[in-house]
Amino acid sequence: MTSLSVLQNHLEMERGRERGRKVKKAHLVLQDLQDHLALRGPQEYQESQEFQEATQWGHQDHRDPLDLRDLRDHLELREHQLAVVHLQGQETTIQVKEGVLKNWKTIAMHQRVFKMHSRSGELEVLQDGMYFIYSQVYFLNFTDIASYEVMIDKDPFLRCTRSIETGQRKFNTCYTAGVCWLRARQRISIRMVYDDTSISMTNHTTFLGSIRLGEAPPSGHS
Repeated sequence: MTSLSVLQNHLEMERGRERGRKVKKAHLVLQDLQDHLALRGPQEYQESQEFQEATQWGHQDHRDPLDLRDLRDHLELREHQLAVVHLQGQETTIQVKEGVLKNWKTIAMHQRVFKMHSRSGELEVLQDGMYFIYSQVYFLNFTDIASYEVMIDKDPFLRCTRSIETGQRKFNTCYTAGVCWLRARQRISIRMVYDDTSISMTNHTTFLGSIRLGEAPPSGHS
């Protein structure tokens, strides 16, 4: 191998190492942007000093500058991905007096958007946004009527009611869902309307979940 070939190989290796360092640093910048966006909105953070410092390195090497538009586009795509939480029962039958249903286990949860409070049975949202909320309760051995409400803080948001005709088997599921605008720190829960209701908490029969759909509030919402 000639000296020229050795030099060419060495230059190629150095270019590969440099590109690897830039890719790694781009990943760190993206992670930094995502961490800050968890606390601030995209527009506010892009105007901040931290954003300018985090992205300045990409313009220092004029021979091979990083295209920050691709980075921002990727970041915005990640920000608009749906955040999901799904809770279901703990595989038992329980007797619930009038009050909040608490016997949940977490199947899936986006921890930057949702937080579960096991003791109170409440699901807290950590970011403002439009949320789709769904729930189902499997009632057992109720007399004439069974009902529950999906609560936002202390206010009813949805209500689901089932009645039983004479001679029918006394078990049934009750499903409801809706979309609402929530602010950070508001809490979602299920509250039984009537005393001493028996509920099956087996897998896939009683559950509560939510999907964060996006940023925009409904028309006319302040």
